[in-house]
Amino acid sequence: MTKKYFLSTLAAVALGFVVSCDNTTDDPPNQNNNNGSSGNTITGPRILAKINSKISATETKDTEEYITNTGILSQAFLRDAGSSNMTTATVTYSGDKISKIRYIDNVNPHVIDNTYNLTYTSGKLTSFTMDQTIVTTTTHSDFEVIYDANGQLYRIIEKKKMGSANYTHYAECKFTFSASNVVKLDYTTMLMSGGSTPTPDASTSSTMTYAYENYDSKINPYTTLPKEYFMVINTLFPINFSNISSNNMGKLTMYPPTGSPISIPKGYLYDSQNFPVSDQGQAMKYIYKPL
Repeated sequence: MTKKYFLSTLAAVALGFVVSCDNTTDDPPNQNNNNGSSGNTITGPRILAKINSKISATETKDTEEYITNTGILSQAFLRDAGSSNMTTATVTYSGDKISKIRYIDNVNPHVIDNTYNLTYTSGKLTSFTMDQTIVTTTTHSDFEVIYDANGQLYRIIEKKKMGSANYTHYAECKFTFSASNVVKLDYTTMLMSGGSTPTPDASTSSTMTYAYENYDSKINPYTTLPKEYFMVINTLFPINFSNISSNNMGKLTMYPPTGSPISIPKGYLYDSQNFPVSDQGQAMKYIYKPL
């Protein structure tokens, strides 16, 4: 149900881009309506506020929206491109770190109603939990975040209890980086078995691989927002993990467990400060607020 719910949004995101090339355009207008700027361009630091997508010949929609105050993310909205469906994330902090995310849709009954609690070690996200109740089914997941010897993100492992006192499902995101960009994600799922001490059952394993290629040297808009937010939320939508990269990918290739790979080229228009402001066809626009 979750995949179907967000299919049109993901399709709009993926297909809104065309062949990649490096074009510079005018600096974006100032979208911070609270500072009385009345449209002056942004030439300094900024934070991503919205992704505005063309959904028909005459209509656009803010398919992503990030509510911030003095650079602090408090809410995020993901809107389905083809319906009125929407998911809202409410972000809670402990000090300067995200400690809790409530992620809930507007569907009745809910498809997504998740509460995440985050734990840090020496300032780095090292684990989080997810609790969910959908209709009468209660789900609890424990996530472990693993880094390599250089401190680079290596794996995020999920063990899930679905209506059970014991773990029933296993999922793993395995990352391959080139410098600070994710170039490959292997997303593996399988069942767990073994009673009170369950282990992953490799005979039920299935892997989807995402290859993120042809990165530019420009600034990824999502890096203006908390990385930990996307590390958590992307476990629902692993296809999006390139948004924790420093730069912008030029091609996405999906390798399903069976069948042929699917490649989607991506391209951008940039402002003079090296931020993307739209895709090449201007069907998707990045809207920023100044800091």
